[in-house]
This record gives sequence, C-alpha cells and structure tokens, in this order.
Amino acid sequence: MKSEIRIALADDHRLIRSGMKSILNSCSDFKVVQEAANGQELLDGLTEAKPDVILLDLEMPVLTGKEALEMIRKESEQIKVLILTMHQSKAFIVQMMELGANGYLVKDCDPEEVIAAIEKVYHHDYYFSEKVSLAMLGGITDPALKATAMLKSHGLNEREVEVLRLICEEKTTPEIGEALFLSPKTIEGYRKSLLEKSGVRNMAGLVLFAVKHGLVEV
Repeated sequence: MKSEIRIALADDHRLIRSGMKSILNSCSDFKVVQEAANGQELLDGLTEAKPDVILLDLEMPVLTGKEALEMIRKESEQIKVLILTMHQSKAFIVQMMELGANGYLVKDCDPEEVIAAIEKVYHHDYYFSEKVSLAMLGGITDPALKATAMLKSHGLNEREVEVLRLICEEKTTPEIGEALFLSPKTIEGYRKSLLEKSGVRNMAGLVLFAVKHGLVEV
C-alpha cells in the first residue's frame, strides 16, 4: 500500500507556494515533490517528480494553468489535477472541469479543505466543493426531462445509469460490483463504456456529466 501522496505545486507567487508547502508537509501522508512558478516549469519537471496530485494555479506567466492542464491531459489521464485559484465564475469552473480537472478550489478556502480535497481526488478521482456543486447545478430547470434526454442522446442503458449513479455516490469498483452483483472486471467495463459514451476524460467528468444532465444532484 502506498505510504504517501506525492504533490506538485504550481503557482507564480513564492509566498503562496511556501505557505502551501508548509501546510502539506505537516501531513504525514503528503510529500511535496515539485514546485513550479509557471506552467512550463511544471511540465518540464513532471517526468522526474512523478506527482500523484497537482495543485495548479491558473494565472501564471509563460504558460497558464489552463494551457498546462490541456497539455497534461494530452499526455496522461492518471495524474490528478486540483485547480487552486481566485476565479469563482460558474462558467470558468465548469470549463476547467470539462478540460479534465479533478477538482476546483478557491484560494479563500481553509487549509483543511485543501487537505481533504487532495485526499479525495487521490482516492476517489474527484472533489467538488460547495461552489463547484452550485456551478454545476446552475441552469438545470427540469431534472427528469434532462435525465431522459441524456439516456436517449448518449445511448446509455439502464445498467450504465445504475453504475453512474453509484460512481456519483463515491462508490469504489468493488463496492459497485457488490451492490449490483457483478464482478469488478464487469464494472470496469461499464466505467470505460460510460467514459466513451459521455465523451469525458475521467470520473470527475462523469459526475459533472451526470449533474449537468439532471441524472443526479450534488
């Protein structure tokens, strides 16, 4: 079993990086393995640092956080990316999630929430704060109609919907298999099918997909 979560920090403000590093290193399960002042520095050091989770600021020189996220997702879907920014626009939050972010934090959050978010994206692939939840729920007017439309337009069958609902409840593959009396291998097949049919990148994207279409509520 892995003893620590390897973390990369990308923020152009040294003071913020220093403070965040101090907070994270106070947790025995965390290890900060990389610091970067811009997106390019982050990308250049990823191969050597091998982080599990990246805390990524968006407004940085040379290469922005958004540009870095897009390039990271071209190479890997395995690294968890947690956005940490001052932006609170609903449209902006949803855009970052659609680009492949696993979670989104605003910089006025408590240190405890950052720690919880890192653990959540590492173990469950996504973290949605209250602000993100509200952003995703924005614009949903008739959940029942949207859920029906989703099934028709994306070709999801009833079993896939059941699996998606359980994913949104943060159930693991073995837990979903036990609930539906199916093998973990079969559940992984459904996960893959859901990703393909929804056109999203990861489990965070699947939850966003389900909420936006009214299938589940955050």
